Order: sequence, then C-alpha cells, then structure tokens
Amino acid sequence: MSETPQPRTGRRMPSLTGVRFPAIFLVFVGHVAISVHFADPEAGSAYHRYLGGIGKMGLSFFFLLSGFILSWAARAGDSAPLFWRRRMAKIVPLHWLTFLVAMAVFAGTAVTGKAAVLNFLMLQSWSSDPVIFGSVNAPSWSLTCLVFFYLLFPVLHRAVARIRPQHLWWCAAAVVALVIAVPAVVRAVVTPDPQLAPFAPASSVKAFWIIQICPVTRLLDFFLGIVMARIVRTGRWIGLGPLHCGVLLTAVYFASLDAPREYRLTATTIIPVALFVASLAGADVKGGKTIVSGPSLQWLGNLSYAFILIHWPVMMFFFKAFGEKHLYSVPEAAGVAALDFTVSIVLAWLLTVGVERPIVRRLARPRSQTAGTLTSM
Repeated sequence: MSETPQPRTGRRMPSLTGVRFPAIFLVFVGHVAISVHFADPEAGSAYHRYLGGIGKMGLSFFFLLSGFILSWAARAGDSAPLFWRRRMAKIVPLHWLTFLVAMAVFAGTAVTGKAAVLNFLMLQSWSSDPVIFGSVNAPSWSLTCLVFFYLLFPVLHRAVARIRPQHLWWCAAAVVALVIAVPAVVRAVVTPDPQLAPFAPASSVKAFWIIQICPVTRLLDFFLGIVMARIVRTGRWIGLGPLHCGVLLTAVYFASLDAPREYRLTATTIIPVALFVASLAGADVKGGKTIVSGPSLQWLGNLSYAFILIHWPVMMFFFKAFGEKHLYSVPEAAGVAALDFTVSIVLAWLLTVGVERPIVRRLARPRSQTAGTLTSM
C-alpha cells in the first residue's frame, strides 16, 4: 500500500473534532462520583463501579487524540519554536484564568504555597504527592503531561515519519505492550496500601501516580496517537468502521470492570481507544459521516479544552454551596450533575469565544499565516 496524499492545509476532519467532547465528557462523568454523594449506598456503589472509572478511559482518549491530531495536522517546514508558540498560546492563558477562579472559589484557603506555584507553572504532575498533583484545579494535572508531550512532539513526529509503513503496526503493538507492562511492573514492585478504600483507582497512591499521572508514563498514549495517525495516512488502516470500534470499546470497558484496578486505569482500553480514533479518521478521509461529525458535536468539540478546565471549579462551587456532607437521592444527584454540566458548558463557551480564540489569533502565529481548521486538544 502506498502513502496517501497529505491533506490540504485546513482540511476539516469533523469526526476528530467531534469526538473530543465525548472524551472530555467521560472525565466529567467520572468526577460526578467525587462531587455528588448518594444517599442510597447501593446507588453510590453502582455508580462508582460502572461509571466512577470511566473518566480514566476519557483521559486515554484525550492524550491519544492529541498525538493523533497534532501528527495529522503537522505542517511541512514548521519550526519547533513556532509549534511551541501555538501550543502555549492555546493552553496557558485559560489555565492561568481557571487557576485563579479555582483559588477564589475553593482552593485559596487550603492549598500550600508550593502546590500553588507548581500548579500555576504546570509542573504539578512531576510530583507523586497527591497534595501537589491534585491541587487547585485538579484536572489541570493533565497540562503537565501536555506540555511535556508538546516539547517532545517535533522529535517524536520526525522519528515516526522515518518508520517504514510496513513496520507501523509492529510499532503500535510495541507501544501497547509497554502500556500493558506498566501496571504489571507496578503491581510487582509497589507495596499496596491497605488503608485505601476498596473503590480507590489503584492499590496505592504511588501506583496511581506512576500509571495515571506521571508524564513519562502517559507519553505512551500520546506516542501511540502519532503512530496511529501515520498508519491511517499511509493507507495501512485495516478498514474497521467507527460503529464496530465503538461497540468493541464499550464491550471492553464493561468487560474489564473486574480486572485488577491498576490495569483498568489505561491498559485494558488502550487498544479499542486507538482503533476507535483511527476508524474515525479513516471515515473522515473517505468523506463519510459518523455519529460524532454532526454540527452539535463540532461546536461542543471546540469547547472541550475550556470545559475540562472550568468544570472542576463549577463542581466544587456547588459541592460547597449545597453542603459537602449532603447526601442526594438519585433524582437529586442527576439534577446536580445536570446543573454542573449546564453551567460548565456556558462558561466554557464564554471562555472559548472571549479568551481562547482571541488570544490564539493574536499570539499563536505570525500575521502572515492563516489558521487551519483542525486543532489539537
């Protein structure tokens, strides 16, 4: 199979844009388990079991899709400094703004000075201390990973471009093997903490940090996205459609609920996540429509970055406003979650149109360049 032509600058990949929001919404669903406490123990237990960990799969989407989109949209002759300038213009201003919102709403009286500084500088995930990596606006730990990915992307992208097309699937398999090996090694060498709750995402904080938070570990997801993008671009995609890959992803997620919890963080779903993202890109290349290529999800997809940063301050605001120890019936819990979601969407829209887009237009590229329509996370 020969290498497919490079897409024109600005070519729309609607499914890749549209799937961004469902990925981030999974993170929101997982965070509901933290911010909304059920009065019915069985309801709370069921939510934690079936949906409490679904945000971890959303994060795999988040990182893998970032690598895929950046690789797909890479510009010939683009310099590393210009690439870094565009990325920082997109992520830094909104991070600083939502950092200040979080400090004002709930974190300012509790966070340590060290944690606040590391959070502000997007360095918190290099620490294995949950007081630091989970500080202030908790989801912003992922920005530490993104900054690390962006710094390495020019090198990683060139390295993958040198891989012969017939070897790309072997490369993808090797990355997947490493993702699966991480929890296996962690379970073998990290001592479990018996004091952690049964529904904790890992057997110890150290294990959780290594698998879920550490930028070096999460680089595997990002790198796999780069490899999958080249697989599609070179015509090596195996032709599976988004429907089949979506069904596979759903089935694997629920089938893996009884797997050891360290594996559930990333390893059990990394293969169907990678296949699903590649299948969406394959459908876009052929000009077909998918379930995530419609205008509503296009609009939501463009709000995804602002949404992931603002939803946690919103959740914590209502968490405190309604009482931290308040227990909710199932209808009340659904109502609070809907309120969190609605307010977060409105604020994400305001942040996107009022802050992110103007700053990106002004700072991300020289005036002589025009923006493409495909952007990363």
